[in-house]
Amino acid sequence: MKTLLIVVASIGLFSITPSQSTTAYICNSPSAKKYHYSKTCRGLQKCTHEIKKTTVDSAKKSGYTVCLIES
Repeated sequence: MKTLLIVVASIGLFSITPSQSTTAYICNSPSAKKYHYSKTCRGLQKCTHEIKKTTVDSAKKSGYTVCLIES
């Protein structure tokens, strides 16, 4: 019985994956090319345009790539 419990518990632990944030932030500038997981990312500090909240999927589809500071 203990063995069964250990096996079941182990399977549960391995099936848990860290959730990746699906929220992304982009600088709404024509020259912006990166998306950021955090609105307070260093990479967004120089943005003089509006910072827009979007999803990672939407940012990728629009041609943005992840910020190198956060990758």
